[in-house]
Amino acid sequence: MKKHVTLLLAVVMVLAMMLSACGTQPAEPSPSPAETAAPAETEAEQTPEATEEVAQTNYPERPIQNVIPFGAGGGTDVWNRALMDAMSGVLGQTIVSSNMTGGSAGSIGVDYAWKSQHDGYTLCGTSETPLTIPVQTGLEQTSKDWEYFIAAGSPGVLCVNKSSKYKTLDEVIAALKEEAGSVSIAGTSGGLWFALAKLFDAYGGLSFNWIAYDGSGPAIKGAVSNEADCVVASAGEVKEFVKSGDLIPLAVMNTEDWEFPGFGSVEAVTKKVPELEQYLPLSQFLGFKVPADTDPAIIEKLQGIFHQAMESDAIKTFADEQLCVIYNLSGEEAKAMASSIESKLCWVLYDMGQTKFSPEDFGIPQP
Repeated sequence: MKKHVTLLLAVVMVLAMMLSACGTQPAEPSPSPAETAAPAETEAEQTPEATEEVAQTNYPERPIQNVIPFGAGGGTDVWNRALMDAMSGVLGQTIVSSNMTGGSAGSIGVDYAWKSQHDGYTLCGTSETPLTIPVQTGLEQTSKDWEYFIAAGSPGVLCVNKSSKYKTLDEVIAALKEEAGSVSIAGTSGGLWFALAKLFDAYGGLSFNWIAYDGSGPAIKGAVSNEADCVVASAGEVKEFVKSGDLIPLAVMNTEDWEFPGFGSVEAVTKKVPELEQYLPLSQFLGFKVPADTDPAIIEKLQGIFHQAMESDAIKTFADEQLCVIYNLSGEEAKAMASSIESKLCWVLYDMGQTKFSPEDFGIPQP
């Protein structure tokens, strides 16, 4: 009897084990943490939203360099230093400005900025002058290749040293008519002030002796130290020397008289040289730029910081002190302004025979 019970129990146990085996499957190994996490998107697979989020979150992670392609003391220099100071305060990151002069129309510094990584960590201070770099040097980048941040601008004025024998524009004109090149004029090579000085020659029949400097600051100092009889620069750039009496404004490079704060009314150049009227005004602008193919999210962040800085009391006060009109432009508005001035400047210089290349070579349309 005991043998039968033992045998029956053994059969029951075997059947139970068989049923258990039929009702389960072998357990699979647990996935590793890397396998359970969502796969990271590759650079090519990232959506624009993801890219923007990364850029907006992480930029800037280190100090930013701002290259100023003109000498210390000029409009591009002082405006960039004031603007970068305001922007760094908003951004919470250091922006280091340094002057890199040389070439025509600031081409050395601008070319350096272009050849640096297009990652938002190398900004390039600018005015309207570098717009002439293609026709002066053959470098191919035009306004379409840059994204502009245009802060402000100031009217151009023609000044003489306080000890100059020329006390009025009429006297300067008389001297130039008597002997071409007898009056020297200082200015930045290749850009707006160069174009304005050359307008006298090409269309007014008045040929100055041009003395080129690496920026308005050095050019102004050249006139103050009597290296040149005259200087053409912005009102903001010469204001301290006008205030001190070292420079005397003779004309504003515009079609209407202008009230120079602290000095008085300055006569429009076209009243004495009406041939220039069709070419004026040619406007100054000051600000900075980055290559247009920089990550759009980085450009957008820079635009936001730029506009915040431009709305600050510090910048508004600075603009007043520099006798500037605030533009506060970025994006399409800034690019349209740069493109328009580029067209006027490059074609005026080309028509006067003052360029090495034709604007047409670079797709710069006629104004």
